[in-house]
Amino acid sequence: MSSPLAHQDRAQILDALRGFALFGIIITHVPDFSGYGFMSSVEQAALDRFGVDASLAWLQEFLIRGKFYSLFALLFGIGFAVQLQSAARRDAPFARHFTRRLAILLVIGLAHASLWYGDILKDYALIGLLLIVTARWRLNAVIWAAAGVLALRLAWPFLMAWIAGMATSSEGSLSGSTAGDMFSLLAHTFQGNDLQATFTANLQLLGLKAMQMIYEGKSVSILFMFLLGTLIGRTRLFRELDTHRRLFWSVVIVCAPAGILGNIALVPLDAAATAFPPNEAWLIERTLFAVAVPAMALSYAATFALLWSYGGRRLLQPFTFTGRVALTTYVSQTIILAGLFYGIGLGLWGTIGLTEGTMLAVLVFVAQSALAALWLRFFRFGPLEWVWRRLTYGQPIPFLRRAVPA
Repeated sequence: MSSPLAHQDRAQILDALRGFALFGIIITHVPDFSGYGFMSSVEQAALDRFGVDASLAWLQEFLIRGKFYSLFALLFGIGFAVQLQSAARRDAPFARHFTRRLAILLVIGLAHASLWYGDILKDYALIGLLLIVTARWRLNAVIWAAAGVLALRLAWPFLMAWIAGMATSSEGSLSGSTAGDMFSLLAHTFQGNDLQATFTANLQLLGLKAMQMIYEGKSVSILFMFLLGTLIGRTRLFRELDTHRRLFWSVVIVCAPAGILGNIALVPLDAAATAFPPNEAWLIERTLFAVAVPAMALSYAATFALLWSYGGRRLLQPFTFTGRVALTTYVSQTIILAGLFYGIGLGLWGTIGLTEGTMLAVLVFVAQSALAALWLRFFRFGPLEWVWRRLTYGQPIPFLRRAVPA
């Protein structure tokens, strides 16, 4: 029988980086929950009380869009490698254990998705099953697999454009704005206080979101970051930060310029892109996205590692609290934001601009960090983390800190 990962096997920088990713994720979520992302430009301008929403939107598009989900996927891959190595040290079976772990994550993700269509847990659980195939592969094989998945991701927009072209020719009634209009219309249901209508709209949006994940190549991008994370985890770079500073600097020097220049180009391309039928701007944007976003995410991770190794640990360590209870933090963000903005909650939908929404996201995350720090003084795991482990290992796991045997 496998046993839970020992406390000394945890790498604090991974927890901190996971918390940092959650910080970026909540900032990206607020416009969706608040309704701001589904408003017309006129409606958005009416909520711009500080006169900086347009600039902030550009900055978030440049710095945040896609990067923190990529970072989270990278950490998922590292976690896979850590568990694989731990099982090898104990000579314990791995595939069955990891499959069970992902199955429970899938259940948690589906429950979360019933509350919010943007859930990523179920996608990680399903895509993560592919990692099991690589468990016995040599490092070179994983490198080749990552390269192959990246090549597939670069070709994906053209494959989707070809499929969309055939669909358009056979279905003359298809319109480029139909899916977007339907998405926005369903999202506006959340401002009402009809619980059944909210639930039904969320399920419909869940289906549209799944199709979007496939059509835009996001599922392929997630697999690519999983494989990159697996490589990092297998080489144990996160364990020996000081000895790998030169490598981290190389990643920053290569990836930061590619990420910065690529994401500067992505902002106007995204505004000009028509998803269906895809226009030329969409093809370029989706192809560039496949390189520029992971490059930015990798530069974030490498910069984070350098700061940590050069004495910035005290500054970055507060992120470890939410990182250690990442699952609970992620799901509770949905509950908090839905409770604030949906009509079945406080009904603040459509009342705040982007600047106010960003400030709210920061406040919520700071509060979550403080509560996580307090919680971890008394408990070993977050509530959902404990449930996940308990069901995965099928054996009693101490929850309270004082219950841990000497």
